[in-house]
Amino acid sequence: MMKKILLISMLFWGIPPTLFSQSNDKIFYSSFRPEGWDIHLSKDNGKNFSAFTNHESLDYDAKISPDGEWVVFTSERNGPPQLFIKNIEGDTLPRLLVSSNSMQDQIDFSPDGKWIAFVSTHEGNADIYKLPFHPIDTLDVSQAQNLTNNAAGDFRPKYSNDGKTIAFSSDRDHPIKPHPFFAFAMQRTGDIYTIPANGGKATRLTESEGWDGSPSWSMDDNEIYFYSNRNGPPSLFKMTLNGEGQEAISPDGFSCFSPLLTSENTLLFTNLNDDNKAFSILGFDTETKVIDSTLVQDLDMFNIDYHFDGLMVFHGGKKPLETNQNKAGFEGDLVVKNGPETAMLIDRTIDLIGVRRAFAAPPSINGNEIIYDYSPARGPEDLITPYAFLLALLPLFAIVWLILGVVNSIKKRKEIPFWKYLLFSVIAVLIPVAIGVQVFNKLIAMALPINNVRWFALILCVLLALLGLSARYLYKKRKAANKHIAPLYKHYFLMFAVNGLIMAYVAMFCSSFFNVQPDFFSVDYTTKEVTHLFKFEPDPNLNPLLIRIIDTKFTPDGDYLQFSVGGFRTDPNVQGCVYRYHLKDKTLERITDLDSNNGFADFSKDNSSMVFRSGRTGTMDIFIKEDKTLTNLTNSPAKENFPVISHDGKKIAFCSDVNGTDINGVVKTMDIFISNRTADNSWSEPKQITTYKGQEGHPHFSPDGKWLIFSTEEYGINDEQPLVQSYIFSPQMYGEITAIRLEDGEQIRLTHNKWEDGAPLWISAN
Repeated sequence: MMKKILLISMLFWGIPPTLFSQSNDKIFYSSFRPEGWDIHLSKDNGKNFSAFTNHESLDYDAKISPDGEWVVFTSERNGPPQLFIKNIEGDTLPRLLVSSNSMQDQIDFSPDGKWIAFVSTHEGNADIYKLPFHPIDTLDVSQAQNLTNNAAGDFRPKYSNDGKTIAFSSDRDHPIKPHPFFAFAMQRTGDIYTIPANGGKATRLTESEGWDGSPSWSMDDNEIYFYSNRNGPPSLFKMTLNGEGQEAISPDGFSCFSPLLTSENTLLFTNLNDDNKAFSILGFDTETKVIDSTLVQDLDMFNIDYHFDGLMVFHGGKKPLETNQNKAGFEGDLVVKNGPETAMLIDRTIDLIGVRRAFAAPPSINGNEIIYDYSPARGPEDLITPYAFLLALLPLFAIVWLILGVVNSIKKRKEIPFWKYLLFSVIAVLIPVAIGVQVFNKLIAMALPINNVRWFALILCVLLALLGLSARYLYKKRKAANKHIAPLYKHYFLMFAVNGLIMAYVAMFCSSFFNVQPDFFSVDYTTKEVTHLFKFEPDPNLNPLLIRIIDTKFTPDGDYLQFSVGGFRTDPNVQGCVYRYHLKDKTLERITDLDSNNGFADFSKDNSSMVFRSGRTGTMDIFIKEDKTLTNLTNSPAKENFPVISHDGKKIAFCSDVNGTDINGVVKTMDIFISNRTADNSWSEPKQITTYKGQEGHPHFSPDGKWLIFSTEEYGINDEQPLVQSYIFSPQMYGEITAIRLEDGEQIRLTHNKWEDGAPLWISAN
């Protein structure tokens, strides 16, 4: 009984109940989540700010109650984002205001202080809900009224000053489209809408192909201010109440988000400084166009709120730094600080642990370690080695030959027709240009195997050598005959010889042009102790530009760390392979060939079965290797990826776009399929187990094989895309972790937040 009372008390005050989850299974997943946000308060119109909250989890999106007594904000201290409340006076602890296992965020007060509107994922996707404001009570989200109730996402509600209308943004009327550079990542577009404060039909006010968001009312409710990136970087706009007269009002050179009108002519907004990627709060006089920077602090500032008696709040904090426990991830800690978050399945309780990297750093099977890889090459200055600098001789000598030819065409025009030296200049320029283009094409654009690049360079070297010898023969012959043209052939000989020597150099040292030897580190996520594990020495024939570590995980027996190297979404014929590192023997072995795009392997617990994706047939198919026998399980023109096999080797799951939604002819979305081992030891026809029209990926079996977890965009996004994407760039602006019970298809959503979550891995507590 005492344990239950303590648990209820901890939930009430916002303390995560992780003390009672030591024997649970654990799911680790990648999280594109920021770190280090607190609420900051000023009582003197922004002259001085001090931290209003101080918690290792994220606190954000704060609002001051109309009576000036309370601040309500979103906090992730319990796991999912929830609404907390704290009195402005005194040193009281924040208290949970709305109880729920879903997300609550983006609160706004009605002008009379009787109601709050907020965004919640209580019924699946992000809708706008309404609850009475009872500052001394904790209400349950099930008591809230869903005002929008739309299958798309609705965000950033804002009450009009008369309290009769709520403006908000929504992605409901735009098709989902592929990212312009990352076709697999789906992007949303938002517009501004209004809805009666008590619910009803929504009215669309903007029809932009950019994102229009964060509406704010004028004092007389006749105009609405908002930001839009319709013309490029986000700018401040205004329009009439019915959506007419839309015009940009902010000066050039500012990236503007989250406008808030504080007086007749003064707008406060969040500005992104593109030079140092810092966020600050600026003021803007809509009449004089003057920018006020007096509110700027020495930290990132977001989404300010203002109260007429001089109170101001914003969320933000100092930028985290890269640490030894998380190099080249999202700066700060490797593991999300408010974890683990506890979630309930039908037959068990599990702990969710977010890892702040693009792919989840995999956890060890029987310990507290997680592994991450790190490449020291952070930019071109790190990636390119001194071995490649010699290639600068190509354009340098081309310029020399060009000048030499032009000078001699003038100087010796009486002895030799001038066009012969000019022709030499043209040839001397075209040859290194052609060589440079071909080397770039073979080594970088096509990413051919290093041996192929070497053979290409050697063939060019031989060809140039033959041309050089021919020129030398003609030089000697003309010189013996005392011909004036003899020096021209000497120039040809030197030009061919220099270019030939450079190609010989490329053949010998092309594998050393790029600095790509990732290190692997082991991190104890309980003590943060970091240990260097090993440096990856790639196969000599592997193109260095394909040495990207993806899909790292431990084998189920805990003996090996396995990972894929190669292009994530490159051509099926491009190199890719799977490696295993034996943790005890400290040995590395390549377990697939290099002839096609192999990767994303998974093993049964006894290591007798391995599944992986391969492009060896010309398309991406799923293969299984057992007893040295290789079987193509899919053998289709569709694209398959992310195969996994259950620990007992009886189930295989993977993703395929065979029935996916075709989006503008650019990309087909993926669904999850499963195949079962039959009585004769063959495999059944794959059965589709997810049917959502959007992207789903990265499946992983529970250790007992009864559940499958995966990431999905089924629930859309939970905040305005530019607000999240501008802070931590994540092209895939969606991602929630979902579990499905295989015996009956029961599906349970495990994560609720506005950050991209993906690539889950399930580890047994035993």
